[in-house]
Amino acid sequence: MRFAHFTPLVIILSQAIAHHVEAASPCEAVKDALSSMRAWTGDDDNGQAWKRFLKSDALAAEVAKGEQADAAQVRAILEIYSGDTPGLDVASFVSVREALVKWSSELDAGTSLLDRVRAAKGNARTLADADVAAAKGTLLANVEQLEQFLDSGPSENAEKWKEFLQWRAMQAELAKADNPSLEVLNRSLVKYRENQTGLELPQFTGVRGSLLTYMNRVLFSADEDFATKYDQHVEQLATLLEKYNENPTSEDAIQIGRALGWFERAEQIPSVVESVRGAHSHANLLVSASKRLVGAGIEDTVDRTQGIQDVILGTSIRGTARLQGSIGLELVPSPERAAFDITLQGTAVSNNVGTNRGVTIYTTGHTNVTATKRIYVGENGMTSDAATGSAATSSTIDCIAAKLSIVRKIAWKQALSKKGQAERIASGRAAGRIAGEVDASAAEIIAESNENLDTKVRSPLIRREGLPSLNFSTTAEHLVISLLHATRFQIAAPGPAPAFEGEYDLKARAHQSVVANLSESILGGVKLTDERIVELYEEAEREVPEDLQLKDDSEPWAITFARSQPIAVEFANGGVQVTVRCQTLHRGAEYDRVNLSTVDENDRRFNPEIQISREYDVTTPNGGLQLVAKGDLNIDFVAPGGKLLTKYGLVHTSAKSLLTKKLGAMLTDKLPKEENDGFVLPGDWEKAGKLKARHAQVENGWLLVGLEQSKTDAGPNVAQNEQQPQPEQTAIVAP
Repeated sequence: MRFAHFTPLVIILSQAIAHHVEAASPCEAVKDALSSMRAWTGDDDNGQAWKRFLKSDALAAEVAKGEQADAAQVRAILEIYSGDTPGLDVASFVSVREALVKWSSELDAGTSLLDRVRAAKGNARTLADADVAAAKGTLLANVEQLEQFLDSGPSENAEKWKEFLQWRAMQAELAKADNPSLEVLNRSLVKYRENQTGLELPQFTGVRGSLLTYMNRVLFSADEDFATKYDQHVEQLATLLEKYNENPTSEDAIQIGRALGWFERAEQIPSVVESVRGAHSHANLLVSASKRLVGAGIEDTVDRTQGIQDVILGTSIRGTARLQGSIGLELVPSPERAAFDITLQGTAVSNNVGTNRGVTIYTTGHTNVTATKRIYVGENGMTSDAATGSAATSSTIDCIAAKLSIVRKIAWKQALSKKGQAERIASGRAAGRIAGEVDASAAEIIAESNENLDTKVRSPLIRREGLPSLNFSTTAEHLVISLLHATRFQIAAPGPAPAFEGEYDLKARAHQSVVANLSESILGGVKLTDERIVELYEEAEREVPEDLQLKDDSEPWAITFARSQPIAVEFANGGVQVTVRCQTLHRGAEYDRVNLSTVDENDRRFNPEIQISREYDVTTPNGGLQLVAKGDLNIDFVAPGGKLLTKYGLVHTSAKSLLTKKLGAMLTDKLPKEENDGFVLPGDWEKAGKLKARHAQVENGWLLVGLEQSKTDAGPNVAQNEQQPQPEQTAIVAP
């Protein structure tokens, strides 16, 4: 009580502090963070070096101007804080950066993104020798970690890895004090990007990322004209964005992606690059599935029989129980990851024989059980909470057998008096057992699903540096998947996906960029042989077209996909144009490269790109989805800059004839070749019946498809044992 007179003062001070915190402007927040950072770095040589590098005096001068601060200068300083220089992740620097982000946004409130890009001109950040040295230090540390990792295994395996990665050549270049051969280092870098199992491990990706950073810093720091080239790239990006704002085209999107990638490689204007991506790179694949469709692969009936062995209140119990019930699904609203509850409800009927000190008790039990397991799905796979279970058991004593009548009477009396207690114990154990069984069953499914996701999707894309951004979410009625795929040299959809009216069990909205971007990550620079094509058809359990079959008299052939946009689609004019781009054609037993080089009007020799394309209408006959060709297959040879060759030699004519035959067998008049009335999902979702296309629409680079579930006559599967033993019927002995 003696401190009570301080209470009003405490309240006043608390309110004053809260008001100050709320009222602190972004500029004041920068001032406070900058002051703390300066005190932390100190005034020794290292502290002074940091202050010069971070332009602390220039920032203090802008802070002093308040609302009149130069937005471009503040952005330029923010770019320094947002860079990759080692040490910038220290809390004092992070505090300044976070405050700068808010202040810069406030200063830019009246500035368009295009103006911000133009304002970046003249603000090139030169990479110095210290930047190169820092990158080399990080690389050497990662190389050492990888070598320790390799040497921890069999020596023969380590030697094979080093040979594959061109280890010694890389080490020789890193041993040089300066001027390493970027050509030699790049040959090693290419190896780290191959689809070789193991390269997705952090020991390998760490070297890959730091090697690329080191090479970029060596390249850009040695360029005396870097500032001029930087300004040219700024002007190019501004021009592209101005065109793209008026009419977004695939060609401009490719160029914008390449421009942003250049700035990222050179470690320039990261906040501007991020803003451009935020404005012009949106999710390019969205899928929504109804609760009915999701549940079709999960909901089921249960009918299984299993043995029972337990001890309750000193009585040893054996018997059999038959559980009959159903498995259901409930979607749980969750915006950050998909969540759903799998429920099991049923009744177990058991015939039991209990023995205790020469007395045999025959009972019949009825147990109502419920179990719930919550599953989460995110971009890294599936996780779950522990299952919860509940049970309520009621039992009937059918018979008690003992040698002496008096013993039977005593046993009946005790059994009836302890019946309620025994039922409560049995209920608790039944709840634990059913929850444990659900956990064990779910653990196998989750482990298998995560293994498939990792080995078939995530790991190959990590190796190729093409892992997309994935978001899973759920409402009470839908599972929603949103994917954004764009590497550092790409952008995705120019804006949000168009609205999709109508209710369908499966709705998909795909932007044309998702195909081109993914193909670049998966197929860019990959050689596809005639043998591998046949394997792909067989793995998909599809008939191999006659023109693609391997015959004794057929000539071996292969194509190497272009590194840029190897497969692209364009959704326009109510249809889709499919384009396949190849950098080389190979023929003969050794898959020798066909020399298709030619000369331009200035007698400069070049290798043309091979472009195979065909245009289709999107149709939905009888609930199926089919592409119907509008014209013939086109085979073109393309010069640098995109100009089609109109004159070429006999070797080109021969190549065109071969590709028309082979690619024409894949890009047929109709895809798929035969009409269908819908398609069936694989695995457990086969129970959903056929999905029928009820809506197909092409709109501004988007393909929108709506499919409706068509239930089959077949009911749900019965989850049961391979053999269905009936409950054991025990003999009833008269008392």
